[in-house]
Amino acid sequence: MDAKGRIVLPSRLKSRLPDSSDQRIVILLGFQRCLTIYSMNEWEEKLKAFADVSEYDEEGQQFIRNYTYGMMEEILDAQGRFSLNKTLISYAGLVGDVILAGVGNRIEIWNAAEYQRNLTPLNERSGLQAIARHLFDSKKPASGTE
Repeated sequence: MDAKGRIVLPSRLKSRLPDSSDQRIVILLGFQRCLTIYSMNEWEEKLKAFADVSEYDEEGQQFIRNYTYGMMEEILDAQGRFSLNKTLISYAGLVGDVILAGVGNRIEIWNAAEYQRNLTPLNERSGLQAIARHLFDSKKPASGTE
């Protein structure tokens, strides 16, 4: 990140976003101390889901308010750069070198030290298998139910 709060989105990460030809992105505060980038198409899908939340659903409306707080839309320039405002920079503790991590349909921006603290230590990675089994095996159809 440069002194003006600009970051270059590497083309290898941009190509992982749905509809990577669209230069518009949405940047939000992450659930952890990071920022989350969505393509505009992906963000519009989220907005459709938000529209399904009743205006009388206090918890749902509070979630939407908090989730979208600090959100900004940006258009990538010719060099693939975008700018961050002070609220976003401060929330994620971004200074100097930052980590851009591709996570499924989104990209996360992390303070480099904070990113390292959030990774599972190498000597504990075997525990990831149980998490993966819970996340992915439960989505498989049961065998013999064809």
